[in-house]
This record gives sequence, structure tokens and C-alpha cells, in this order.
Amino acid sequence: MSHSPKAPPLATTTADLPEVEDGVLAYDTTQGKPVARVAGAWSEIAGEVFGTPTVVYDDGTAVGDTDQIQGDIPEDWKYLDTSLKGVVIGTSCTSIGDSAFTNCTGFTGSLVIPNSVTSIGASAFYGCAGLTGDLVIPDSVTTIKGVLGTGAFQFCSGFTGSLTIGNSVTIIGINAFRDCTGLTGSLVIPDSVTSIGDYAFEGCSGFNGTLTIGNSVTTIGNYAFRSCTSLTGDLVIPDSVTSIGSNAFRDTGFTGTLTIPDSVTSIGGRAFQDCSGLTGSLVIPNSVTSIGIVAFNGCSSLTNVDCYVEKSVLDVTSSLLSSGVTTIHVRSTDSTWTAGAGQTIGGKTGIEVIKDL
Repeated sequence: MSHSPKAPPLATTTADLPEVEDGVLAYDTTQGKPVARVAGAWSEIAGEVFGTPTVVYDDGTAVGDTDQIQGDIPEDWKYLDTSLKGVVIGTSCTSIGDSAFTNCTGFTGSLVIPNSVTSIGASAFYGCAGLTGDLVIPDSVTTIKGVLGTGAFQFCSGFTGSLTIGNSVTIIGINAFRDCTGLTGSLVIPDSVTSIGDYAFEGCSGFNGTLTIGNSVTTIGNYAFRSCTSLTGDLVIPDSVTSIGSNAFRDTGFTGTLTIPDSVTSIGGRAFQDCSGLTGSLVIPNSVTSIGIVAFNGCSSLTNVDCYVEKSVLDVTSSLLSSGVTTIHVRSTDSTWTAGAGQTIGGKTGIEVIKDL
């Protein structure tokens, strides 16, 4: 196995480490202590100051054939290394680089991210489907990165427990947890998060509890929660949100009411398509200036809309097609609406418009 230039292989004793240039850091596994090459000799250093190295191994245990690196994990460090069986991220690490462990499909067991880490790169663990158990993002992390097509934990389908997102995370990047189908329980987006990227949780069909979106989120990206088919309960969009992306909640399993606050200005096309479990009345506040096509198509359990916007905003292509809406209440002073039964609005026929708001 090739080794990182930042540190030599792990050794059972310091005496087994090779002679290298001064300044190189290593780890004595017998004593469980970090060491440094100083004046041509290996010397013990304070682990609490420098932290432990990150170790990867290929024999199923953290002994034998291993590799290590002190400090931050660079991008592409173990990219496509399918021989590896596990990883222990050291406390000396503050950032995990882009594609650091992409498609390390041999990884098994749990993943522990220490609270020294502040940033997780795009594709850092992409395709590591053998990782299992809970996934905990510690409070030290501020950014979970992603780019179009590759997210930090995308296709990590082996996680079989809950997802905990630390309360310092501000950005959940594109594709961050896409198709992590084994994650279960409720999903809580902490108040620290301001942006949920496109496709961030798409296909996370294992979540079988409620969804809580923190009150600092301003943007919910396209396809952000699409096909989270087992989420239940009410869907409450917090009053910090201004934009709901296209397909954002399409094909989700919510079984309660939908609340859209008066901070929202745009609702993307197909945003709530086929959310057949959403029930009761829907309030569209007067802050909304655009609703995309097919936005509420297939919401078969929604029966009424209290609409505070002009007709042209709601009456777009198939916005209500195949919904259960039979009545729309509008403002009594809104001249763009005409009261009466038997109208076709958003592709849905037989709607009665009542001007009483």
C-alpha cells in the first residue's frame, strides 16, 4: 500500500519507525502516543496539542497493513481505494477534503467524526455503502459540501440508524445525503442551517418520523426532500424561508397539514406534487408572487385553499390537477377572482370560488 508523505506507516514501537527528515509526525501504536522526528530522532509529543492521526486499514482491524496522516485529510487521499476496510478519523483533523474517501466500498462498521472537524468536503464519503449504524455530524462542523452530482455522503446506503446534524452547521450542500436510504427516524435540521442544497436528502426513503426545519433556513433547494416517502406528520415551512425549490417535497409521505408562511415569495414547479397524504386546507399567503406548474398536482387529500394572491399566481398549468380541492376562498376585494361554482382553476374542474377573506 502506498503511504502519505505526511507521515510514515504506523509502527508497533517508535524504534520500528524509519529514518526520515525532521518535522515528520507519526504515531506509536504501542504507547498510543504521537511522536515527531526532531534532530534525527523520534521524540514524544503532546497528543492533546497535536491530536491523533487519521488511520486507514485493510485487514478488518486497526493493526497490520495501515496508512496514516497527521492533520487535515487532503482531497482524493484514498479515492477509489476499494482495498480499505475501515477508517479512524484522528483528532488532529479539522477538514476532510473533497473526494477523500470516494467509493471506498470496502469500508465497514460505524463512522466516527471527531469534534475537531469543521468542514466535510464534497464527495468525501461518496458511495461508501458499507458504513453502518448512526451518522453523527458533530457540533464542530459548519459546512457539509456538495457539488452537482456528488455529495459528501451520497449513496451511503448502509447507514441503518439516525442522522444527527450538529448545531453549528450552516450549509447542507448539494446532494449531501442523497440516497442514504437506510437512515431512519425523524430528521431535524438545526436552527444554525441557512441553506438546504439541491437534492440534499432526495431518496432518503428510510426516514420514518417527522421533519423539523430550523428557523434560520432561507432557501430549500430543488429536489431537496423528493421521495422521502416515509416522512410523516405535518409539514411546517418556517417563516425564515423565502424560496421553495422545484420538486422540493415531491412524492413525500407527510400525513398532516401543510403550512406555508408569509415569508415565502416563490414556490417552484412540482414542489408538492403527489404529496397525497397532506390533508385539510392550504393557505397561500399574499407574499407569494410565483407558483410553478404542477405545484400541488396529486395532493389528493387537500380539500380547500385559502388564497391571498391574485388568480394569475395560482391558476397556472396543472397546479391543482388531481388534487382534492373543491373550494377556494379568496379576498372579497380581489377583482381578479370571480365568485361562483363550476370553475376550472389550475387544471382542476368543478371548483367553487368564494370571495369571503
